[in-house]
Amino acid sequence: MSGPPAGRAVALIGTGSELDRAIAVACAEAGADIALGTVDRSQEQDFGMNSIANELWAIGREHFVRVMDATEATEAASFADEAWDRLGRCDALVASHELFAAVELDELSPDEWERSLRVNLTGPFLAGQAFGRLMERQGSGTIVFVTVERPGGDAAWTAAKAGLDGLADHIGRAWGEAGVSACVVRVAADDPPAGARAVLAAITSHD
Repeated sequence: MSGPPAGRAVALIGTGSELDRAIAVACAEAGADIALGTVDRSQEQDFGMNSIANELWAIGREHFVRVMDATEATEAASFADEAWDRLGRCDALVASHELFAAVELDELSPDEWERSLRVNLTGPFLAGQAFGRLMERQGSGTIVFVTVERPGGDAAWTAAKAGLDGLADHIGRAWGEAGVSACVVRVAADDPPAGARAVLAAITSHD
């Protein structure tokens, strides 16, 4: 099987991008129910995620959308709780947070640095922590951090992406004995279908 087995549930936090669409649709077509959460409350992300939800409805899988600020701990935890309440379980979290920045090093302000790390590293940490705690109680689960390979990223972007490797490693060491795994999947910016296949392969390999 190329994706999660039927009867499983997958949570996806993202911006409503074409990559997010490809991942959600592929998981749904493999038989998974889907919880969709935005990275922020912008109209664009609200529209994007609800557009993805329409495709999931056509496929016939159970799903819901939570428009939220994924950089707030309480909202990440509430989304995790809702996933279990509405879907009954959650077997995989796909954290597809992305705020690309390409500011020259000598022009990168502290505010720009902090905003980039908050979206690209703190957000995935909060999601991984919230879902990982519940996966630990469940006795199984996979956390996938998605990074999009783009040329020219600035220092904050680069630091955040490097930090995800350490975060995934630490999750595995902290919760591995409880059946929770974590990994980073790097995908090309211009090939959403290939990115979705890579994410599904990561979920399946840890299933």
